[in-house]
Amino acid sequence: MCLGAWLAWRWPDLVLSCLTLGILTLRPSLDVFGGRVAGLGAFALNPAVVFGMVVLWLGLVIAMRRGADGRWLWPDPFLLRSHLWLFVAYGIGFTSAVRLYGSLGVTTAGREVARVASIVLAFLVVLWWVADRRGRERLGWQLLFLGAVPPLALATWQLLQGTGNLELEGVNRLQGTLSHPNSFGLYLVPFALFLVGGIPSSRGVRTFARVGAALTLSVFIVLSYSRTALLALVAGLMVLPFLGGRRSGWRTVVTTGTLALVLAGGVWIVAGDLVRERFASLSVNRDAWDAALLGESENSLTWRLINWGVLIQLGFRHPISGHGAGMTTELNPLVSPVNGIPFNAHNDFVRFFFEGGFSGLFAYVIYALTLCAGSIRAARKAPRADAALAFGVSAAFASLLILSLGSAELSLNTAILYELYAMLALVWCTSVGRAPRPQATEGRDAPVQFTPGGGT
Repeated sequence: MCLGAWLAWRWPDLVLSCLTLGILTLRPSLDVFGGRVAGLGAFALNPAVVFGMVVLWLGLVIAMRRGADGRWLWPDPFLLRSHLWLFVAYGIGFTSAVRLYGSLGVTTAGREVARVASIVLAFLVVLWWVADRRGRERLGWQLLFLGAVPPLALATWQLLQGTGNLELEGVNRLQGTLSHPNSFGLYLVPFALFLVGGIPSSRGVRTFARVGAALTLSVFIVLSYSRTALLALVAGLMVLPFLGGRRSGWRTVVTTGTLALVLAGGVWIVAGDLVRERFASLSVNRDAWDAALLGESENSLTWRLINWGVLIQLGFRHPISGHGAGMTTELNPLVSPVNGIPFNAHNDFVRFFFEGGFSGLFAYVIYALTLCAGSIRAARKAPRADAALAFGVSAAFASLLILSLGSAELSLNTAILYELYAMLALVWCTSVGRAPRPQATEGRDAPVQFTPGGGT
């Protein structure tokens, strides 16, 4: 760690490039190691955890070096305020965990705070790397899509060999290198929306390539058998035509909407039977309740409804500040028969209420709304040729953070947050077009500066 800190201080640009390469291309492949099992501590090491710790540690060192050099740290005050709300939510959860559960709360909540801090620093690392040198935006997108190759390649192998996730009897759920089929499906949603968003502004062969790639990714999403990913994709396709309407005109709205309908129709033709299967046999009765308590529910949506009800009921024991960050997987009475650990909430809003009470939930909702607004603002500032692609990223943020009603549980999908934040960094740098100049510190949208002794 000391050697890494010295290297980051001595050659910050080199270390920044190495970290960015890992964030964009390596992190999705490490998610397969991200699962927990009973008996392992909150900070049990695996490649995904080690990578997050490296990003956190070296990112902090580079931030201090940039501060010492008087270089900017945050792209604009709007995004800074958004993330202050995020840390308020986790601060409430950390305080509650320590107050209610002592050393267990310190360890569990500390893990969550460190994980979220590493995600935010990963966003800043990519942002600094791209913005500090003109022309890196295109390379950043290429590296980000390169990082999707191993998950898709392994998913293809799982499809051909029938070796995906087989927890559902008779169903081969593709998950690639992600830790679960739900994560794999959600991981592909932003890429699909990005491609669909760029179709109206493309021409010739590129148009057919984007249509084919978006359709292929959508089929992979269906083959993950993730209802949440399907709902997020549909929500994103529905909102995408309207995000850029004021900027691009209603002709683009109609074109994008038509393409979204064509894409949805193509997916239904290819895999409509699979979609119907995932939404069949829904019931909330006594048998379903008993099966959920044993972690053996045959229908995961039924199980989720029961799980949410249990956690909301327990959450009202501490309705103001909650049970504490990370305590869902310590206190939930519904326990996974696979790894022996209590289930998570499977819903961000339910989880933040349980762990942070109404105050933590309020802070998280403000964060989600302002972050979505920030992504839309960045897309509106992008050059016309890139704006449609940028609105695809905004649609991904909106669908996964808000329109999925929290069921995407984005706050716990670390690999997907790395992906989404990397996209936001690339969109913002495309909008600005260059690194901010040190003197451009006035005005509402100026980058946040750091001067020695003066703070940020």
